[in-house]
Amino acid sequence: MDQPNILFYFTDQQRADTLGCYGQKLNISPNLDQLATEGVLFENAFTAQPLCGPCRALLQTGKYPAVTGCYRNAIALPAHVKTLADYIQEAGYETAYVGKWHLASTRKERKAPPAEDYETKPVPPERRGGYRGFWRAADLLEFTSHGYEGYVFDENMKKRKFTGYQVNRITDFALEFLDGYCGKKPFFLTVSHIEPHHQKDRQCYEGPIGSRWKFQNYELPVDLKILGGDAKEAYPDYLGYCQSLDDNLGRVIAKLKEKNIYENTVIIFTSDRGSHFKTRSRGIHTGGEDDDKQSFHDSCLKVPLVIAGSGFRGGKRISALISTASLPKTILAMAGVDVKNAMAGKI
Repeated sequence: MDQPNILFYFTDQQRADTLGCYGQKLNISPNLDQLATEGVLFENAFTAQPLCGPCRALLQTGKYPAVTGCYRNAIALPAHVKTLADYIQEAGYETAYVGKWHLASTRKERKAPPAEDYETKPVPPERRGGYRGFWRAADLLEFTSHGYEGYVFDENMKKRKFTGYQVNRITDFALEFLDGYCGKKPFFLTVSHIEPHHQKDRQCYEGPIGSRWKFQNYELPVDLKILGGDAKEAYPDYLGYCQSLDDNLGRVIAKLKEKNIYENTVIIFTSDRGSHFKTRSRGIHTGGEDDDKQSFHDSCLKVPLVIAGSGFRGGKRISALISTASLPKTILAMAGVDVKNAMAGKI
C-alpha cells in the first residue's frame, strides 16, 4: 500500500506543557513521549483559532473563518465548501470519525436557541463535512455526555449509549473501527476527544476518580502560578484527563500493532488550543462564560504537535514556528493530494 493510513488523534483544550515531551515532570504521557522519540515533535506549534468551532472548521476545510464564516461557536460548516474528507475520499481513502464534531448546529446569537439544532440529536449525513464512512460522534459531546456516561450516534443515526470513563469509551469506538478494518483501502481515522475540556454544565473538570490524589504534587506552569485563575483547584483533574488521553493513545497504538498496520500508519497528535484557566480577559467578550480560551497568549495558542510515521521519523525536534492551519494541506499531501492554493498554510 503506497498511501499510508492516517490517524488524527485530537484533544480539546490541552496545553503542551501537560506532556513529558514538552517538559512536564509528572508521568503523564509515556505513550506520546515514546511516539515523539520515534517521530517529529514541533516545539512551537500554535493554533490559528483558540476556540472549538472555528478551529474545527479550519481543520476540516483548510480555510480561515473569514472564508467559511465560522468565526465563533454555533455556526455550522457551510455545505458548499469542499472538505478534507471530500478530498481524501476522492484519493481512495476510507474515512472514520469518532467523538466531538461541533460543526453541525447554528445559533443566530451565542445564547439564542439553536436555529439548526443537532446539538443533542444525530448529525445527518449532509452535516458531517463529507465523512461518509464509519461515524460515532455527537455534535456537542459535552451536551450528550459526562465523565462516566453519555451517548453518540452512528452512521445510521442510531444512538450509541456508553457507561464508564468517557475517554475510554470514545476510544472503544475507534477500536471498533480498527477491529473491522479489512485493509482494502487506506484509512483516515479521526479520534476527537472532548478532554481535557471542562464539563460545561457542571463547570468542573471530571478527571478519572483518584486524579486529585494521584496528581496532588503537581507544579503549576509559571503563567498560572503568577496570574492566579482557577488552576490551583482544577489542575489535578486536568492532568488526570491528560493521562487518560495518553493511556488511550497507547490502546490505539497497541491495536495498530496487533493488526500489523502500525508501520504503515502516520499518527498526528495535537489539540485545538490550550487553556489560560481564567487568568486572561475575564469575561470581557463572553459574559464570563467559558473563560479559559479566546485569548491570544501562549497559554491558549500554543499546542502540542507530534507526528510519527512515514516521512516523520528520527526523534527530531523542530523549533520553527508552526501553525496547525497547515495540517489539512499536510494530511492531504500524505495521501498524495496536492490542493495547491485551495487551502491555507504550507506542507
